[in-house]
Amino acid sequence: MLRRRLTQIGLTLWFVGTLCVTVSGSTRTVGKPNTSCPNAQYKSISAAVNAATPGDVIAICPALYPEQLIITIPLTLRGVSTDVKGNEVKRVLLQPTLRNVRGLPVQAVITVMNTVGVTIENLAIDASKNSASGCNPSLAAVHYFNASGSVVNNSLFGAQLATPQDCYGVFPDNGFGVLVDSTASGPFQVSVENNSIHDFNQGGVQATNAGVTVQVEGNRISGVGPSIPDQFGVFIANGAVGLISRNLITEGPCGKLSQTDCLLARSEGITLSAVGDGTVVDHNIISDTQSGIEIMSGNHARITNNLISNIDLFDGIDIGLITNSLIDGNTIFNVTPIANQSCGIYEISGAGIVGNTISNTTVNDAYCGVTYVTADQLGPGNYYNTLYTTLNGDLFPNGFPPPLEP
Repeated sequence: MLRRRLTQIGLTLWFVGTLCVTVSGSTRTVGKPNTSCPNAQYKSISAAVNAATPGDVIAICPALYPEQLIITIPLTLRGVSTDVKGNEVKRVLLQPTLRNVRGLPVQAVITVMNTVGVTIENLAIDASKNSASGCNPSLAAVHYFNASGSVVNNSLFGAQLATPQDCYGVFPDNGFGVLVDSTASGPFQVSVENNSIHDFNQGGVQATNAGVTVQVEGNRISGVGPSIPDQFGVFIANGAVGLISRNLITEGPCGKLSQTDCLLARSEGITLSAVGDGTVVDHNIISDTQSGIEIMSGNHARITNNLISNIDLFDGIDIGLITNSLIDGNTIFNVTPIANQSCGIYEISGAGIVGNTISNTTVNDAYCGVTYVTADQLGPGNYYNTLYTTLNGDLFPNGFPPPLEP
């Protein structure tokens, strides 16, 4: 446990170090006319951004700003509070009518591109007034592209298309709270911390491509459950590395959907697909999804100390082609109905899965506790109210035992 915590502290310090920028600047205050905003120098955020130099702080007083922003130098956008008749007001709402700008492939309320050290904090960012439909262009509340920085203490919502469409095979799909990607080699580091993220189509936070590292920590991410397209609380893919910790993620149950329909429109709490080495998923609370954590592929990952509940289609943790990784200390309960043959942890039997350790798992109320493959190491666990405590998938090539009470 001490080693795990030291590892996390080291990664956190690394993020802090990489996100620091050595420039410093002045504070430029933005306030709307006829609102309480002492010493306002600008009537719009755009005007302040256009006048800014690297390292400036844009202090934004409470009001509604119908502005779509592109940031290309190190800046801090910070919502500040004002006093209105003795009451402190702190809501700074960005709610533009989004349009395609500069030929960018993503419509976003705030686009940060080709720079470092951009911090966005204390803002309510609404992407609902968008013209995106189908699979292109993509839509996000905040988009970091070839860029580094922090997204802290914001409310991010409204990244929903008027006409959602299943963009399966058109990566990265559409509708994100925070989207982090790159076309350059990087490195790029983005910290997404302590935000409220909700009302999105595809993902609360999505990070893709080698050279991208994200710290996703302390957020509250709320989806709508099975939808078109599939929905993910956090999605890390294509070589990106993530430190995903202390998030509260909820999606939604299958409800009245058939098992087949729910499969096609499922929601997953945290999904890792071809992630970079060293990805960590630790101390998250995930509930009301069809799969709590899905690991499609990766190497040297750590999936530890997560609390997962109310899974109604797949498993608490689904493990695909992953190698040399630790899955330890996870607690999983209410993985039902039993007839689905769903387990606390399910490791797909097949070639290439090797070197993983699954240990100290607690499962209550499921078809089985852990399904594993021979090439991995299964440590001790606690299994309650399961038809089968553990199953070696390699020994059941033609199907598992029936989900029937003895």
